[in-house]
Amino acid sequence: MKRLLIGLATIALFMAMLYGGFHLFGKIIYDSQSCELYNIDNIELRTGINVPEISSTDCECKDNRKVSKFVIDTNTVDVNDYISRNDFTLVDDLYVKENDTKNSTYKVVFNKKTAELIVDLTYKNN
Repeated sequence: MKRLLIGLATIALFMAMLYGGFHLFGKIIYDSQSCELYNIDNIELRTGINVPEISSTDCECKDNRKVSKFVIDTNTVDVNDYISRNDFTLVDDLYVKENDTKNSTYKVVFNKKTAELIVDLTYKNN
């Protein structure tokens, strides 16, 4: 009986450490404010927009503001499906999604003709 309890306690401790590690890693990605480290993951966590397969990227991060430009690989991504899955709104031939949260403000613009996805993300210091 004692071995069973020690085994269960060990498994519970391992699971708690695993959960804590994943949570900490997610927080590191969410808090990252750079173009080099976890750029796409950071954008996806903050905006809820999926960044699919891309053919090129350009990013600038300065003074709590990040502007990233991606060209989506239209050979592997169905653009119409991408638009509907990410709940974009059509505004003057561009697909837009924007929001202001307690941690950040963002505007995502997708140009269907050029397959350009531009993310303008401003981090708020809380």
